[in-house]
Amino acid sequence: MKRLSSLAAAAALFGPHAAQAFAPSTGAGVRWCRGCTHLAAAASDINSSSRRNFLSSTLATASAASALVLAPLPGAADVSDGNALPQGAAQFSRVLKVRAQLQSVAKRVTEQTDEVDKKEWDKIDDFLRTVYAAGEDMKVISKGIFDPEKKKKADEDIKLLQSLVQAAQKPVANKDAKGFGVVASKADGLFEDFLDLLRDVPDEI
Repeated sequence: MKRLSSLAAAAALFGPHAAQAFAPSTGAGVRWCRGCTHLAAAASDINSSSRRNFLSSTLATASAASALVLAPLPGAADVSDGNALPQGAAQFSRVLKVRAQLQSVAKRVTEQTDEVDKKEWDKIDDFLRTVYAAGEDMKVISKGIFDPEKKKKADEDIKLLQSLVQAAQKPVANKDAKGFGVVASKADGLFEDFLDLLRDVPDEI
């Protein structure tokens, strides 16, 4: 099975030229005649030897190519391990995503209130935990803020955001679309304030 896989790899690497290399030549070459039997035999030996050498070389090349394809790149990141982005950048990406989701949820709740049923309100309640977790990501990001005043303001924004998320549980439980919209708007403002504080932060956070 291993050998068959290697042969398949070799075929893929060399395409139709590999098959042609194993085929007998039809142009210039040793022509068969009664008095040339020994020449034909010699040519056959040479061809057999060439084929064996070509096969060995092909399999070695295919094996090396396979190893290159299967081996992980030194700088490649494994998304499943959660390290697709460096520390700080991953958290920043999640914060932006959560903010956009919160805006979308608030728009849905306030503009299409009659369509939001109990099941959807339950999902919004679960989503609040995601928004709260974004505050933890913001704490990691804020470590890259070296200006004392900005760092203090960032910490305050994070604390207020997480407090607002806890407060949002009440209008969600009461299916109060207007109340939820007010809290969501304030939370979005805190996201905006926090992101403004990062404008002068170095890329390496």
